[in-house]
Amino acid sequence: MATEALDEVIDRLAEFESDIPTVLSVYLDLRPDSRANVKSFLESAAKEHEDLHADFDRIHEHLKAALAGPARTLALFSSTDPPLFESLALEGEIDGHRAYIDREPHLFPLARLADQYSSYAALLVNTNSARLYVFEAGAAQRQQTVRNKKGKRVSAGGWSQARYQRRLENLQQKHIKEVAAAVERAITEDHVTRVLVAADDVAMPLLQEELSSRAKEILVKVSGLDIKAPDAEVYRVTLDAFREADIQSDSEWVAHVQNAYRAHSLATIGLAGVKAALERGQVDRLLVPAIPAASAANQQAAGVESSGTKEQRGQLEESVVEELVTLARRTDASITFIEEAQMLEPLKGVGATLRFRV
Repeated sequence: MATEALDEVIDRLAEFESDIPTVLSVYLDLRPDSRANVKSFLESAAKEHEDLHADFDRIHEHLKAALAGPARTLALFSSTDPPLFESLALEGEIDGHRAYIDREPHLFPLARLADQYSSYAALLVNTNSARLYVFEAGAAQRQQTVRNKKGKRVSAGGWSQARYQRRLENLQQKHIKEVAAAVERAITEDHVTRVLVAADDVAMPLLQEELSSRAKEILVKVSGLDIKAPDAEVYRVTLDAFREADIQSDSEWVAHVQNAYRAHSLATIGLAGVKAALERGQVDRLLVPAIPAASAANQQAAGVESSGTKEQRGQLEESVVEELVTLARRTDASITFIEEAQMLEPLKGVGATLRFRV
């Protein structure tokens, strides 16, 4: 599922609401060690909530086909009145099965997956060839290869050799222009949030000259890959680099909010201030912990509650983060999930940049 399509689904679910708490949200961990107990988890949850037997029956029926696929996470949302059934198979991972029952779909785990596994491009390039990947939610969505037509080698000196050198430079420049154009298309069409580049010392400066300022801003240099690296290694190395860059970005956003708040500029911190700003439609970007202090699941697999280190767990419970996330989606605010929650301590656990000041 493309990021844009996933965002559309999250926004649609954020607008759904029932008069009574009969909306069932189920997140299933489909990694090999967890697939075996999917059925027992759902049966146990169904016994605890017999009034939702029709929704659990629909989910059981849907699973017959869904479990045959390669997805690592399955998110399902069901309601009988008003009617709702949404199923999302994702390559991103969650830690254990969870079931939530409320008046609206529980979106925090889904929104967090969308943030953690947002699209990025991985580019391996030299002056003769290039491989461009677009990765999303842990899966390679598209691969493109660009090759330069190598100039025929000329065994002559003087002007003939000089002409050959000029021809080679022209071909290299044309090749790099084509590579840069492919990167720009990935940014525009695939909505990639970063471009991870492994390039030699000749290709990198040539590429940077051809890229737009927007592309340069999201470019991250990667070492340890060459043009012939296997696909699996490309994914492994670039995903690690993507996550490192994401942590760095988290730190920069927290510092930005802290400095803006101290300067009495467009920012607010703390639960009361952030929630009030969300309700007024002021928030441009919401910063919340990726791992809350406590789960809000009505039913969950063993061990889920203890996931995350002390440094990773935020000050806010999941039910509170869920409310903030839903408000953000309803008001078209961006959301950044901070992986190391201790970063949010100077912001009293949560912060936001603002579009305007009241």
